[in-house]
Amino acid sequence: MSKSFLNNHSVRGLRNNNPGNLIRTNNAWQGKIPYSQSTDEKFEQFENVHFGIRAMLKDLINDINKGKNTVKSLISEYAPRTENNTDAYIASVANTLGVSPTQRLTEINSAFLLKLSRAILKVELGKAHTEVKDSDIAKALTMLGDVSTAKLKVTIDKFLLAKQYIIPALITIGLFFYSYVTITI
Repeated sequence: MSKSFLNNHSVRGLRNNNPGNLIRTNNAWQGKIPYSQSTDEKFEQFENVHFGIRAMLKDLINDINKGKNTVKSLISEYAPRTENNTDAYIASVANTLGVSPTQRLTEINSAFLLKLSRAILKVELGKAHTEVKDSDIAKALTMLGDVSTAKLKVTIDKFLLAKQYIIPALITIGLFFYSYVTITI
């Protein structure tokens, strides 16, 4: 089942299932709520949080494809000064990623995109960023199978995502049933 906060959260980005707080555009995002049904006049709304994260990632990858390959240039495009404290935003994201704001971003892969997403969600959602789990970001990453350009090859290492989330869950479930059977026998 897909995770949804639609119209049921105090934090706007979650209430819209749009944790990246993308403003309304004519982009035909997957899972986008039609404007005629949307309850927010400024920001996009999505059917579930995974579609919202996917749209955020597509937007970021598009900006990287345009040559925005430093935190400073990427966040300046993503969070313009007219709407944000962009300098503080850049500093926060760079700090979370462990890079300088002007350092060229070269390793664009699923692990980096997960970390970048988390860095942006910390700024956009504040303390509520913890309600979006890494597994939610990972699910959105797997939905990006259609992303590949000549300038940027984003490869989603599905096995890496499985190692991080699915295999530990299966081990936990297996241990639970092993313990249950051992105790009840």
